[in-house]
Amino acid sequence: MDKSLVGKSLLTFVLVGGALSAFLFDWNASHVFNPLWQPHARYHIAVNIFFFTGVASVATWLLWRPSREPQVAFAAAALFSLAFWTPFFYVPLFVPTASYWAGAPGHEPRIAGMMVYPNLVIFMIFILLTAVGWWFGRSAPADR
Repeated sequence: MDKSLVGKSLLTFVLVGGALSAFLFDWNASHVFNPLWQPHARYHIAVNIFFFTGVASVATWLLWRPSREPQVAFAAAALFSLAFWTPFFYVPLFVPTASYWAGAPGHEPRIAGMMVYPNLVIFMIFILLTAVGWWFGRSAPADR
């Protein structure tokens, strides 16, 4: 098994999959086109989606280009990924009016009586895959 290839593939899945999922889940009436949002808030979410798509593209390019220091590409790709996904967990701590839930208040999903946010579950999976991808690539050999 080529650990470097596994690591590149996992990180590419998180980066490209994350960018595509942002368009899929946020480029709609629940976010970008939500009439309840202020126009400037809609502007910022759209900018955020395009920014992450650009960052994900650069990080993916870093991973797959020939390099004498592939560990740098793995570290950069993992750090870009973590810089995007981890704020979803702590932003409401700094912005008390922010919410993890995009649906109607009081209709948050529950499992065994405990509130479970599906988006945070997905983001945690992306964070774990990022860590595993970095771990597989941390000792990647240099290209010749």
